[in-house]
Amino acid sequence: MILGTVFTDKGYAFPGIEVRIRRANEKKFRWDTYANSRGEFALRVPKGTDYEMLIHAKGFLDQTKPVDAKSGLSETRLVFRMELGKEDKK
Repeated sequence: MILGTVFTDKGYAFPGIEVRIRRANEKKFRWDTYANSRGEFALRVPKGTDYEMLIHAKGFLDQTKPVDAKSGLSETRLVFRMELGKEDKK
């Protein structure tokens, strides 16, 4: 089980953030969910491999983190603090 919380750049809970997970050696994301009203999310993935997690929100920089599920621990907890994206100059 991968549990996490997403915060804005100002430290507030960030609801509705897209969370996607894939095996570290694959290109296609296999699992996805969205953060709830408190910025929290939970995804159950099979144990025994490494994963990569992507956090995405419009107007903010994407964040990725590796997740090690090889050890057999029942839970992994992550915290993300989103950063504002650079504005396009036209």
